[in-house]
Amino acid sequence: MFFVNSVRVAPGVRSAVAVACGVLSALSWGAAWADEVDPVVVSASRMPQLLRTAPIGATVITAEQIERSGVSDANEAIRKLGGVPARADLFNGRENKIDLRGFGDAAPQNVVVLVDGIRISENEMLAARLSAIPLERIDRIEIVRGSSSVMWGEGASAGAINVILKQPEGGRDGATVTSGRVQAAVASFGGHELGASGEYGMGPWLLDAAVKRVRDGGWRDNAEYRQDVGSFGAQLRLKDVRAAFRVQHEDQASRLPGALSFEDARQRPRSTDTPKDYANAGETRYTAQLAWQTTSAWALQLDAGKRERTAAYVSFGGAEVRSNSQQSQLTPTVRFAQAFSGVDVKAVSGVDLQDWRFDKTGSLGLETGTQRNRAFFVHGDVALPTATRISTGWRSEKVNKVGDYPGGDYPATQYDRDDHLYASELGLSQTVLPGWEVYGRAATSYRQANIDENRVTPNNGPLRPQRNSDREVGVKWAQGAQSATVRYFTQKTRDEIVYDPLVFANANIDPTQRKGVEAEGRWQATQRLSVSAVVQQLTARFREGVNAGKEMVLVAPRSATLRAGWRIDDHQTLDAGLQFLAASRYSGDESNSCSVRVPSSTLLDARYAWSDRDWTVAVSGTNLADRRGFDYGFAYSLDGTPCSTRGVYPYAGRSLKLAVTRRF
Repeated sequence: MFFVNSVRVAPGVRSAVAVACGVLSALSWGAAWADEVDPVVVSASRMPQLLRTAPIGATVITAEQIERSGVSDANEAIRKLGGVPARADLFNGRENKIDLRGFGDAAPQNVVVLVDGIRISENEMLAARLSAIPLERIDRIEIVRGSSSVMWGEGASAGAINVILKQPEGGRDGATVTSGRVQAAVASFGGHELGASGEYGMGPWLLDAAVKRVRDGGWRDNAEYRQDVGSFGAQLRLKDVRAAFRVQHEDQASRLPGALSFEDARQRPRSTDTPKDYANAGETRYTAQLAWQTTSAWALQLDAGKRERTAAYVSFGGAEVRSNSQQSQLTPTVRFAQAFSGVDVKAVSGVDLQDWRFDKTGSLGLETGTQRNRAFFVHGDVALPTATRISTGWRSEKVNKVGDYPGGDYPATQYDRDDHLYASELGLSQTVLPGWEVYGRAATSYRQANIDENRVTPNNGPLRPQRNSDREVGVKWAQGAQSATVRYFTQKTRDEIVYDPLVFANANIDPTQRKGVEAEGRWQATQRLSVSAVVQQLTARFREGVNAGKEMVLVAPRSATLRAGWRIDDHQTLDAGLQFLAASRYSGDESNSCSVRVPSSTLLDARYAWSDRDWTVAVSGTNLADRRGFDYGFAYSLDGTPCSTRGVYPYAGRSLKLAVTRRF
């Protein structure tokens, strides 16, 4: 049931498969160089499982990889280390549009982002604020590709990103454990960063705190950026109980240089046509977790979160908008893990209770909205003595959305909509040779239009839920420090939610399909040199309707990330990476009538670091080749000529940063 019959594979996909197979062979040949490492454990199904045998397309970024690469935040780690394509942050911040499986303009709305299993994804046309998470607190980042609504609910059409924070224990026998870190950095374009973090542990108690200050003068005019973050956490670990609480606050202010015409981007790429535009935001997150191991087989856990956000921006010739939103989540779960005569059984079941409120004022008019989610989910995993693993899950979710926009610059919109949605998944994996696994997976998922998407629609009412159906097959190989995965996927979508230029509104468009090949691997060439690569080739097209067979906009058919890390000696390291993004259709070119495309790009970054037990001095750079170009553009016609007018967002030129870190 997992294999797609009679599928014609495009030549580019066949090439990707051939390259991927070559990667697998090369990695297998190089296994003799590898040292044994601990297996990677992920929690993508809300219960620990081995990544190597999990029937999912998952990538894990470790704290060590983050430290060595010199990335600035979690968003950058996902792009550069996870190999996930992304496009410019139109709000001039650091929340690039992460695109897991070719959703283009709506990519952020098709990925659920979580911190320790608690959602931070927005119910607006905004990306989740990953850049505010202190890097030194991150234990790992789990990237799960493909439909993930069974565990994470609506919006997980392309997958989920779960940031797992460190959970160290306090000192034993009443001993006190302390650690700390301070960092200062200066960067190009008048930028600087300051940060400090520390831990204090005694017995079962552990306290941690972190602060960060970021200032960036901006490569373009009117592109200044400011961010201030503070977080505090407390944990208590007893024999059978773990309790944790965390609060984090962020203030962000960014100027908005906006889009340039294609001609201006070529002749004066650092200029702006919107010198007065800006956006400010403040966000506070509260999270609490309580876990209780009732017996050797049963465990209970309660996750709770609350998020408060304020935002203000001035754009569109002086229009000012201010908004407030509050979101809360409560997720009690029960877990079971037991072995029966060689059969390892794991299961998790729980409910997700989420509430969201929103109000907006300003020159565009008053607006209020609420959303209420009530969901039940169950997921089971069975490992048989035959090295066979079966994974299955189901979710039922009731959603109520209410919106009230009396009108202003847009038509009046009022709705009170109830939906009952379902998601399912079934996966099967099998060990065929030592270190080799094959797997197949089928899943369904869904997402709903957010308050911004429901504001301007063809009938001035709420849009229908988007529904997705996935099929995926893959091969995994792991031996010591070497690993590789190749997977082929298809996803068919009904009622996809995007902006439709044919009706000048957000709409449920005609059925679409995405299919492609993803390959990733890591090769420990020597004890001091490691190489990793992520390659993706996909097609995203309309299946039916007036644009049947046409390519989806802002979806790169090919992307690749190549990284190499060289430990020069006991004190020096050098890490470098290349990111490639193929050319794509301009936003607004659903008819594929433009003769030009958003150009391809290849960007180089690198970091050299010297360190000892206490100090680290590092020099890093992005876009080191100083490439000029852009990865986001929109096009429309004013005179009847397709794409006669194009707007683009140039990406920044070469940037260097010097950072000094002291640990104690």
